[in-house]
Amino acid sequence: MRKGQGEIRMIWLMVLIIVGMGSWFLDVRIFTYLCGLAFVMSLMQYIDTIQSRADEIAVETNISVQENSKVPLYLCSIIAIVGGILDWEFAVGLGITAWIFFFLRWLRRLEGLLNQIQTRLQHNQTPAYSAVENPPPQRPEYQTASSSSELMEQLKQWIFQGNPVLKVAILVLVIGIILLLRFATEHWQLSLAMKLAIVAAVSGAVTGLGYWMQSKNRSFALALEGLGLAALFLTLFFAYYNAVIPTLAIAGLCFALIMGVTLILSLKQQSIELALMAMIIAYIAPFTLPVRNATAIELIAYYIVINLAVAILSTLRPWKMLNQIAFLMTVIVGGGYAFYRGEESERNALTLLVAVHTVIFVWLSFRFSQLLAKEDLAQFKLKPALDIALIFGAPLVGYIFIYLMHFEETRWQAGASLAFAAVYAGLYQLSKRHQAVQLISQSYFSLMLIFLALIPPILLHKQWSVIGWAVEGLIIFIYALYRQSEISRYLAMGLMIVAGLSSLYYLVELNEFPREMYWGLCLSYFAVVVVANSRESFRNQLSSSTIAFHCLQMLSATTMLIVLLLDEIDGPQQQMMSLLIVSGFYLLMNELMLRCKATWTWLFPKWLGLIPVFVFALIIVIDQSQQGIIVWPTMFDRLSFALSGLMLTALWLRPLLGVRTEKEWVSFGTLTSLAMTSLTLIPGMPYISVVILPLLFCAWCYWQVDNPDWKMFWKARSTLLLMATWIVCSQLFTQQAFQHYFLPIINPFDLVSIAMLACFIWMLSLQVKSGLDKGIVAVLMVLSLLWLSSYIVLRALHMYLGTPFNELALWEDGTVQLSLTLLWVSLAFMTMSLASHKQLRSVWILGGSILVIVTLKLVLFDLSHIGTLTRVISFLGSGFVMLLIAYIAPIPEGSLVKKSH
Repeated sequence: MRKGQGEIRMIWLMVLIIVGMGSWFLDVRIFTYLCGLAFVMSLMQYIDTIQSRADEIAVETNISVQENSKVPLYLCSIIAIVGGILDWEFAVGLGITAWIFFFLRWLRRLEGLLNQIQTRLQHNQTPAYSAVENPPPQRPEYQTASSSSELMEQLKQWIFQGNPVLKVAILVLVIGIILLLRFATEHWQLSLAMKLAIVAAVSGAVTGLGYWMQSKNRSFALALEGLGLAALFLTLFFAYYNAVIPTLAIAGLCFALIMGVTLILSLKQQSIELALMAMIIAYIAPFTLPVRNATAIELIAYYIVINLAVAILSTLRPWKMLNQIAFLMTVIVGGGYAFYRGEESERNALTLLVAVHTVIFVWLSFRFSQLLAKEDLAQFKLKPALDIALIFGAPLVGYIFIYLMHFEETRWQAGASLAFAAVYAGLYQLSKRHQAVQLISQSYFSLMLIFLALIPPILLHKQWSVIGWAVEGLIIFIYALYRQSEISRYLAMGLMIVAGLSSLYYLVELNEFPREMYWGLCLSYFAVVVVANSRESFRNQLSSSTIAFHCLQMLSATTMLIVLLLDEIDGPQQQMMSLLIVSGFYLLMNELMLRCKATWTWLFPKWLGLIPVFVFALIIVIDQSQQGIIVWPTMFDRLSFALSGLMLTALWLRPLLGVRTEKEWVSFGTLTSLAMTSLTLIPGMPYISVVILPLLFCAWCYWQVDNPDWKMFWKARSTLLLMATWIVCSQLFTQQAFQHYFLPIINPFDLVSIAMLACFIWMLSLQVKSGLDKGIVAVLMVLSLLWLSSYIVLRALHMYLGTPFNELALWEDGTVQLSLTLLWVSLAFMTMSLASHKQLRSVWILGGSILVIVTLKLVLFDLSHIGTLTRVISFLGSGFVMLLIAYIAPIPEGSLVKKSH
């Protein structure tokens, strides 16, 4: 696994390099910068993984480990990115050069640590273990057809094991034969009949040579036989479509002859590989023609002949992989081609061909199960996925094709359902008479019930048919939970999907909105999820796929409920009433599920279902926003929105189990819900109002020492992202920053900004304990501190001195730049002094990072963009403070990582 992960990392890095260089030459520089950033982060993460493992081994072997800070690497990356955005080539070059220097220094320290570990291990004479003590016996180059491996596993074994050169050679030769036939058709001076006869003769000779060499080298002989038969199939197609063979009857006779030879050779040599090579070429042969494309009827009829040959082989040998490939090729290639090239006039003929294909694959599944049951009745067990598809897939796919081709013809749909039900009723009786495996006979019985269940909804009129699908799906789902029938549960899910897709047809194609239909569909979806979580015995039956289906149901049902309520409710309070009703409905459902002791099987569908509610609330906020403030039309709207936010908060926090199950979702949802309610407190100052309740909640969680779940809530990365978004956007876009401004810091906006900074830093400290890289944490702390403190100073300067604020002109203002320089260097002085006094090396490096930023600002910006006096004061002031730092706050001694006992 680790080797595979290493290869994936190398491929990822190579892709980033190629895309980045290509974007540079195509003059799409933004992609180059993004690829460069991704390359840097991926490389650092890759080396950090090695470093972490080396540190663990070093601690185990009593080797002291020096802590390596990655802050310089992050700062250099930021400098290079900012320089690229602002077209400062000097900054880009400086950032890249410094990054390479610090990265190479990191690698040098890592190399030294690895050398110490190697020396210590050699000194301790650590025994070396053999990588492979008893190598497994080599598998035969071609496995027997009765192997129980899955299709993909068998394909991997056939492709990657044995003689790969031989397999590649056969593939190249087949392509060469196709190209030769095309070239011969278009350019050779001989008659076309003579050309194709020569190719056919050579192909037959190759087949005979392979059969003659069977006793000497089986794998090579089978490859030659497959090559020769494939060439014969291709030659026959070229001959027929170029009119060398004049009639379809003669072409069909030749094809049957070649197919018969293939069957005889495959059965006589017990070789599924030979059959596979010939059959796959036969499936793709129509697409190699240079003359014209086959019609849909021609292709589907031709595939019937191939599948008949597969049926003959499977009647005599249980070659599962051959059946699976035939089914996939017919459905994907044949079905896709029919829908792409089929004409309205060909519909009845295609329906007949689909029915013939369905009969073939129904027989294949029946015969396949019989042969396997005879081989080992005691251990017989169908595998999931493709094995089940052989029994259930063929009739269902065939019925779907017929249903879609006759979409608006009720008689065709109901008649097809009745016919399929009759067929499987007969197979059920036949399997019982022959004492087949119980699972097989029950599968046929289930299919009979499935097709019978499709008839009543089909016979209903228009949109009532959709309601019939949904209600019937609900009834069958409840029945499946009581009877613990997995097949019935999947049938109910299929009926629900059909109901949903049919409802989209009315909305998209017919441009209609039948309310009764959507009410029935919406309530049925909700009922399925509620019933499934109402009992412990029901919940124990729910698999991961069923939970995922319930999530989609809740997402769809909530969206429909919101739209339906907006359509039903009239008046100015339409949106607020709808939001209030949906939130209250979810709260009642959640309380009901809590009484039923529902756990994660309810939590995930509930969380997905709440997404449309939040989107709807965001739309309401945008509609009520005017010139940067929120204007609530009435007190009812304001209170309704606040109450909805509180109900949504309760939905996320009840039960608290959700915090432990998936803290990212719960944290994001809870914080967003509190922000919704908080927006109603001070609508005239939305950027302050939106964080009041989240800040109070954060303070309450901070003091909950006895309950660690609440602190786990704030360890979520999603919460950190929301906080960082407010820190950036509030300073840039707020229009009420100067309301009630009394003094710097002593004003509402600055106080809230400082509180958010404290909360953000506390959350970052929790992130360190949960495993986030300390370098990233340090960079985020520095940037957030500089960002908010700088804006506090900018607002004070704008208030008292009239300097620019949130304008490009502030970069040309000497007073602003001088103030920022002195502010940053003062912050560095206080941070580094505290760190030196407390012997906190990491905090000292944090302050040193601020000094690096100050130095870069002086060199790259202040040196050329501000006036003479302010430039002198900037350099003298910052230099003096740096001198004090060097004397008062030297770097603390590096701490060593000791072995923990």
